[in-house]
Amino acid sequence: MADNTGPGAAAAASTGNKSSLRVDLAIFVLMLALALVGVAVTQLEHSGGRLYWLFLVLVYAGISIIRAWPRGKRQGQAVWPMISAQVFHWFGALVAINVVLFFEAADIAPRGSAADYSLLILGLSCYLAGVHFNWTYLPLGLLLTVMAVGLGYLDQLSVYGLVVPLAALAVWVFLRRGRNSAA
Repeated sequence: MADNTGPGAAAAASTGNKSSLRVDLAIFVLMLALALVGVAVTQLEHSGGRLYWLFLVLVYAGISIIRAWPRGKRQGQAVWPMISAQVFHWFGALVAINVVLFFEAADIAPRGSAADYSLLILGLSCYLAGVHFNWTYLPLGLLLTVMAVGLGYLDQLSVYGLVVPLAALAVWVFLRRGRNSAA
């Protein structure tokens, strides 16, 4: 039987943590980029990117579930209860965004406001996913919420001027967390 307590095991765990952190960072950047595209689509497309926000919730849900599966198995957790919790979580976000988009279609809410609310719902959903499933969703949820608030008060260019530095800060937090877990 192999000894998993020596320096070799610590080095392997450190390498695994760095690799996992890189994957988390890449996924974070991808998800943030998709949200920024959503903001642009909302501003450019007449329909306000209705289908894009629904698509984005499904993409975020898929990423969250796919990432949770191996993590749950590694930690010896029951996978199906964790997956079902995520499905219900993201289904709630999908329903909420559909309600907002229904309000837009019925001329109860204007297009710009509906897009802001959809982004806010997505931000809250990511934040709560960070609380309950994977910490990497926390900074994403906070950035999406800042984007939604920014869109409510500022023009699109100003939002990017606000989000880009915050995204750089989030990347710094990821890298710093990786160094701290390796030590």
